[in-house]
Amino acid sequence: MKKLFLLLFVLFSFLSTYAQERSVAGIPFMSTTEKAVPALISLFGQPSSQTKEEVVFGKVFYDGEKYDEAKFVFDGKGRLVQGRFRNIFQNHAKAVVRMNQIQKKYAIIYKTTQDENPDDGKFYVGYDKDGTRLFTITTFRNRMDFQFGPF
Repeated sequence: MKKLFLLLFVLFSFLSTYAQERSVAGIPFMSTTEKAVPALISLFGQPSSQTKEEVVFGKVFYDGEKYDEAKFVFDGKGRLVQGRFRNIFQNHAKAVVRMNQIQKKYAIIYKTTQDENPDDGKFYVGYDKDGTRLFTITTFRNRMDFQFGPF
């Protein structure tokens, strides 16, 4: 029983450390709101809305790209678990063009794959250097979402 407990403890510690090494906007996932929110504000200015679960910024620049909105989501323990950059367009076709532009840019740095589902159409998944999913780029109706998380 002690060996099992020790094994689970080591595994949990490894996974927790691994998730913290991955980041969005230079802020490690699983960072506390106390650490993440001031860093986000220094990057993007004052949020347009903020709750315990999320911080939302309007009209941001990230990695040289302009987005209509950036949303950062925190879990029930106040840890950063998701960052999403969104553009809103007049129609779905323009959202798809933007999705393809973002994919092309990040495919130079990360391995990406394309898939499709019947409801939302095609989407891209980007992987970090060890092959773990790092981001998705999707469209839905007239919007494009570029979403990071410790998946």
